Amino acid sequence: MKTQIKKLAAAALLIGSCAYVSAQVPPAVNIPPAPIGPPGVATPPPLANGPLLPNAAGPQPLPQQQLQSLTTISGKIAGYLTNDRYAYNAFTLQASSNTTTVMFPEHLGQQLMNAAKKGATITVKGFTATGPDGVSTFQLVTATAAGVQINDMPPVPPAQPIITEAKTYSGNISDFRRDPQGMVNGLNLDNKVMVDLPPPATVQLQSLLKKGDQLEVSGFKDTPPAGVVLASNAPLLIHPQTITLKGQTYLIR
Repeated sequence: MKTQIKKLAAAALLIGSCAYVSAQVPPAVNIPPAPIGPPGVATPPPLANGPLLPNAAGPQPLPQQQLQSLTTISGKIAGYLTNDRYAYNAFTLQASSNTTTVMFPEHLGQQLMNAAKKGATITVKGFTATGPDGVSTFQLVTATAAGVQINDMPPVPPAQPIITEAKTYSGNISDFRRDPQGMVNGLNLDNKVMVDLPPPATVQLQSLLKKGDQLEVSGFKDTPPAGVVLASNAPLLIHPQTITLKGQTYLIR
């Protein structure tokens, strides 16, 4: 009898010890995985039943650009053309019975007009592009005339910054300057002054401006970059700060 009591006591002690130990073991905790991005950058949560989103801070693939193939055309220069700013930026190329308009950056005007004058033979390498107006033109990349090669390179910055002072100009509106799409982007005054207007100002002032109106403009004279050639009849181009019309002054931005 004593032996059975001892066995029961030992069994009870063992069961109590197991219960105590199991009570001391903390429950399992699901620890989230460490973020895969760099420190301080939040990682987007995984999609439901899907893979993880790519890390927003990681490198993104570059958009694929289509290779531009170049073609070569040759002929004689029938004449040079200017844009709405009176700067030369194109010429007409006559090749047998075909006539092509060749566009070039404004800052190449002096080089081209010195190397190939009207009637000179020129070889141009470039590509055809269609503008927003639906007109196709040939864009110059390189040109060769009289043994001189001209490449489409960025303009050279001036050695010293050009500093101009604001001045006041006045006159009557003789006409409105328009871009190739027919939108007003400037004012022509009757004293050979042209006022350049940014798009926001054009929208705000267009209903107030009429031909013949007298206005006063305070602003800066435009200084073309090196290499730009202006037409002989080019007006004085002004970038306005303010325009005064019928006694009211408007800030131009």
